[in-house]
Amino acid sequence: MSAKIIIVTDSDSLLYNGVSKEVFFTLAEVMSEVNTFKFQLEVADQLLLVLMKLKLNLVFDDLARRFGISKSLASKMFNAWMPVLAEKLKDLVAWLPRETIRACCPESFRENYPRTTVIIDCAETFIQRPTNLKTRSETFSNYKSHNTAKYLVGISPHGQIMFISKAFGGRASDKFIVEKSGFSNYLLPGDEVMADRGFTIEDFLFPRRVKLNIPAFTKCKPQLSNEDVTTTRRIAHVRIHVERAIRRLKVFKV
Repeated sequence: MSAKIIIVTDSDSLLYNGVSKEVFFTLAEVMSEVNTFKFQLEVADQLLLVLMKLKLNLVFDDLARRFGISKSLASKMFNAWMPVLAEKLKDLVAWLPRETIRACCPESFRENYPRTTVIIDCAETFIQRPTNLKTRSETFSNYKSHNTAKYLVGISPHGQIMFISKAFGGRASDKFIVEKSGFSNYLLPGDEVMADRGFTIEDFLFPRRVKLNIPAFTKCKPQLSNEDVTTTRRIAHVRIHVERAIRRLKVFKV
């Protein structure tokens, strides 16, 4: 299997690795410049193997047969490239300057939430059941009824991913992850953060002079007021950006 043979169109590239043909071969060229491995495959083919694992979650037996190598080499290649890719591509997830966020703010935000800097949510990814009992407990998500890795995602109002935290165990609360992820280091006084009602972080943001916008709670009230209902609907409408961004992340099956 060769990248030059099977990656002919954007459709081919998107099917196998989730990025356009131009992005794939540009990335292969960049990785060739930093490649220190002595694997028998061309760098473009090594990259294709890694991205096929991420995109399609093919077993290493399958990948080995496709590329004409051993299962152990396919696994070794994947594990070798992952930290290199993470290091070289991490700067692509960048927190935008406030001026850029304001200038690109969609009309749906500009009308009701013009000072919104970021919309946040947590995403969870299934993991294998850990053998260590402590780790198993820390990663068990009651929400998913499965062991998961959980991470915080921050999206600009116009839909650009600006922040992805390190992974936490699925047991961690949204509030805990916000406080421990370093997310607040990027916030400035006067910023506004939009989140779902599970993010009870107002007391964490208030000292930083950052406002939290979340859907209203009924609490002890029998029902929401008309104003609260309107606010909740507005937030739900504009929060669709973060949901779409997380869906984009989950196109990759690993």
